[in-house]
Amino acid sequence: MAIATLALTGLKAHGQERAASDDPSRVPVAERPRPEFEPAGVRLGAVLFYPKLLAGLRYDSNVYATEVDPQSDIAAVVSPQLIARYDSSRLAWEADVGADVFRFRRFTGENRVDAHARFRAQSEFAPDLKFETVLEAARRHELRGESSTPIDAATPVPYNDLRAEAAITKLFNRLGLTAGVKVRNLTYEDVDSFDGTLLDQIWRDGTIVTGTLKPFYEVAPGYRVYGRIAVNNRDYKGTGEENRDSDGYDLRGGVEFGLTPLISGNVEFGYLSQSYVNPQIDTVDGFAMSGKLVWLATGLTTVTAFADRFVSETTTPGVSARLDTTFGLKVDHELLRNLVLTAGAKFQKEDFVGSTRKDDVTKLTVGADYLPNPYAKLGVRYDYVQRDSTDFIYSFDRHVVMFNATAQY
Repeated sequence: MAIATLALTGLKAHGQERAASDDPSRVPVAERPRPEFEPAGVRLGAVLFYPKLLAGLRYDSNVYATEVDPQSDIAAVVSPQLIARYDSSRLAWEADVGADVFRFRRFTGENRVDAHARFRAQSEFAPDLKFETVLEAARRHELRGESSTPIDAATPVPYNDLRAEAAITKLFNRLGLTAGVKVRNLTYEDVDSFDGTLLDQIWRDGTIVTGTLKPFYEVAPGYRVYGRIAVNNRDYKGTGEENRDSDGYDLRGGVEFGLTPLISGNVEFGYLSQSYVNPQIDTVDGFAMSGKLVWLATGLTTVTAFADRFVSETTTPGVSARLDTTFGLKVDHELLRNLVLTAGAKFQKEDFVGSTRKDDVTKLTVGADYLPNPYAKLGVRYDYVQRDSTDFIYSFDRHVVMFNATAQY
């Protein structure tokens, strides 16, 4: 279940530098400041603008994510982006607009353009009162091989994704309370199938509203215990057998900790339930958990472990509901000051409620980012994806390689 917790990546905490930035070895490798290689930006008044243009080549060994007769292709990728940032003692915000243009050499039906506009802000009304918000409008396409994608769609399914999040945090000495709300609206477009018939997607259109309360208490420096109460309402346009309307809740208790200056994270456990209006769909309930552990193994290596269990928000053709359990590991290593290597493994178990189908999804990743100077960035990434399904037609494996060069200022 998605929870309205806001992470404003790239924004400073109300104009204050990260305390640990004086000692980069105490900051995870992926978040570590590298001033000599970071773009300077263009300043207009109090706002800094960061233009960026990525160009790359992407090889996919299994474009249609099929088990039988996989087809490979190469695509050119162009991604323009512009980020604007403002930072003061009481207010920080970031606006981000960008697009991803894919052009395939053989299978031109897979050509697509994804675009997004995102605004994130945080404000400190008082030392003990903070407000955060995220607004996003995006047009995207479903990726081949995702469980929600119709396997007989002749082209990727386009959809519009609108999101709004807001949260307010009030402190009472060591005690605090965060209240948040998240609204997401999804609209899908119809596409043709391989045999030429139209695939109606309107039944998947819907609005998901999630509200949360998170009381917490600082038991000691670096240790915080908390509870999390999340309720949601999911309203879709499907009727009859395609009705996926539901209400749910997710109750958890957890702790955020800093075991040492080099080991930190959080872990939470609880219970979740999702009840459906359609009497043919059984209630999904059971054990809930989430966690993340960050270990600064050395001054040059960061190890991150994570896990989560939630009821999927997206509708999947032919099934009622889906309960996902995800866990994985990621390692970032700073080989040189301007060369960062990454390797990771992610495993997801998808349980399709009301169906005998169960999927195991494995994703292995290795990559490298090289910063020759503040104006350029070079990258390479390899992904191996395998879906092992009890329903054979959904099983596949694929290899994806991406080379890219980014110009930035």
